[in-house]
Amino acid sequence: MGHPGRAEVTADARAAHEALAAVRLPMDVTADGGKLAFTVSSGEGQVVHVLDAAGRPRSLPGTDHALLRWIPGTGRLIAAAESRVEELDPETGEILWSEPFDGSVEDFSVTSDGRVLARVADPGSDRDGMHLGLRVPASEDPFVDVPGARLRRLVLARAGEPGSKAVPLGPLTVWEADWLGGETALAVVSADSAPSGYYKPELAVVDVRDGSTRTLLTTPWQLARPRISPDGTRAVVVEGLSIVSGRVLHVDLGSGEVTRWDAVDDVTDLGWLDADTLWFTGWSGTGVQGGVLRADGTLLHRWTASGALGGKDGQPSLAPCGPGWVAAVWESPEQPPEVAFGSLTTGGFATFTDFNTGPAALAEGVVREELSWEAPDGRTIEGLVIRPHGEGPFPLVVLAHGGPTWLWAQWFAPAESNQMALPLALAGAAVLLPNPRGSSGRGQEHARAVIGRFGEADLEDVLAGADKLIADGVADPERQAVAGLSYGGYLTAWAVARTRRFRAAVVMSGVPDWVSFRTASVIGGGYDVVYHRGADPATPEGREFLAARSPVFHAADVRTPTLILHGERDRVTPLGEAERLYQAFAAAGVPTRLVTYPREGHELIEPEHCADARDRILDWLTRHGVLA
Repeated sequence: MGHPGRAEVTADARAAHEALAAVRLPMDVTADGGKLAFTVSSGEGQVVHVLDAAGRPRSLPGTDHALLRWIPGTGRLIAAAESRVEELDPETGEILWSEPFDGSVEDFSVTSDGRVLARVADPGSDRDGMHLGLRVPASEDPFVDVPGARLRRLVLARAGEPGSKAVPLGPLTVWEADWLGGETALAVVSADSAPSGYYKPELAVVDVRDGSTRTLLTTPWQLARPRISPDGTRAVVVEGLSIVSGRVLHVDLGSGEVTRWDAVDDVTDLGWLDADTLWFTGWSGTGVQGGVLRADGTLLHRWTASGALGGKDGQPSLAPCGPGWVAAVWESPEQPPEVAFGSLTTGGFATFTDFNTGPAALAEGVVREELSWEAPDGRTIEGLVIRPHGEGPFPLVVLAHGGPTWLWAQWFAPAESNQMALPLALAGAAVLLPNPRGSSGRGQEHARAVIGRFGEADLEDVLAGADKLIADGVADPERQAVAGLSYGGYLTAWAVARTRRFRAAVVMSGVPDWVSFRTASVIGGGYDVVYHRGADPATPEGREFLAARSPVFHAADVRTPTLILHGERDRVTPLGEAERLYQAFAAAGVPTRLVTYPREGHELIEPEHCADARDRILDWLTRHGVLA
């Protein structure tokens, strides 16, 4: 059958990308009984919305608030902006109280009497990769770094009263915290203040009066979502890998006894419903799960759904809002993100906002399928395919996700890699979104199976998925491309160093050199220690191991034209890494181009830059014979 011409392909893809850029994204859903609030993010900023008496969302003035919390049982609303916490009148949006902080407010808890415990990142401290790999703004000139001087701190304030007080935690930095009031908080802390410290966590009880701490547990894995029970005697925390999706640990706060609950895995968020039960949610395959756990770890209810729930750091979350009911940001392959209600015990989300009725039409232009295939060693691998209507073979674009402990899920339009998955399918390509070993959604064994085997087993998993689409007649073996961001950028550069099957490649914010990564990246010495099974570039054996898996040392084997896109201010995969890859490929005679985006971090956020990257990707794939 015939395929659309080049101009039509480009126009369709551009129009789709522009429509996705205009999506209004609901976030930060918070509930307190019948009270519900959330923000909506767009090119105009983040606007707070509150449900009115008739159950309709009503916007409040202002465009920069996020991280909403109701003061429990009061109907009073607290919101954080970049460097302050404020009380908003939920009827008018009037600012009733505002407390400034010296730094960036990353999260906060609030008690029924209006006390606030905020987690504040010092000016000049490094944000982690989920916050675009940028520094917190600082006005210092010159800027001076001193080890351990720029922390994430806990700061106390009270709504309606001026002034705040930092909890004196000494050299510890705080990654997450929970507080119900009283003298103690529960926090994930580390002695390393850089984002690398996130990979060396401790769970500790913190006395908010004097900053004294008591360590409850240490782990070689990562910790997230600490939650204290209503009676203050117990706690739970999620233990997983990197971008945490994992198992639940239960901690007796008196004895310190730790119990791992194995009833569910890939949990991303949870909370206490009462002293005897907890809600949970997380990933399940390419979809999501949720339900109820008893306080002894017994599973009472569990549901799964083919869609995605929005939340902190892109992970699924829920907001209990009444007996048996939850609110959440819900999306599916047919439904752009909207706010929805669902059952805590059965799921069944039904949206009640209509911010994105226009972009919803984009789903009609493509076919979406779940796909499974067998890796060379027999492991079953899963993923998603977005392709045009009709019969193939189509050009194939393989998109590798970041992490590697992350995934491609049943989103309306995957945001990673500059939101290119859906536009590329509308441009006529079959887009493979593989979840190789190392990915979330299949349990801890699957996620950890990449450790010490990065660039080996996971690349084989990805290539086997491409082979499956070729064998099924969906993909054209002569028109294949590979692209990805962050770890996906690494896997892209590594793929073209290991095979010549691809006609074009696009590396976004990638890692080409694991040897230099240890000291170049703000997560170096943490992330890489976990995934590289302790390989140390300071030793000959470690350097050999890491260099053997680094694309810059294999540039002589590369023939695939490679476009490199990178943010100027990226601290997770610094610009110098992209320059090393570009220089190595250029010296080897590889057709290549490096595009550096000013002011950008680990992912592009400025609309003009996103559009420029889109056009360059489409042009690169077209000029090298992948697209029509």
